Amino acid sequence: MASLLDRILQYFRGPQGKKVVAKAQQLARDPRTQEYVRKAKAKANQLANDPRTQQTVKKAQDRLQKAASNPRTQAKIRSIVNKLDKR
Repeated sequence: MASLLDRILQYFRGPQGKKVVAKAQQLARDPRTQEYVRKAKAKANQLANDPRTQQTVKKAQDRLQKAASNPRTQAKIRSIVNKLDKR
C-alpha cells in the first residue's frame, strides 16, 4: 500500500493536482489575496503580543504543568499509553 505522502504526491502530479497548484499560484499572485494575508498576519501578531493573550497562555501552561505533576494524571496517561502499545 502506498504511503500517504506517496498518494498526495501522486495526486499533485496528476491533472487535477496540477489545476489546484495553478489556482493556488494564481491566488498567491493576486494583490487582494496578499493584502488579506498581510492583515491576517498583523492581527495574529497583535493578538500574540496582547498582554491578555499572554496571561491566558501562561494560565493554561500552569494548569498543564500542575496536571502533569499530579500522580493520578500520570497514572491515567501511563494506562492510555499501555493500551495504545498493545494495539
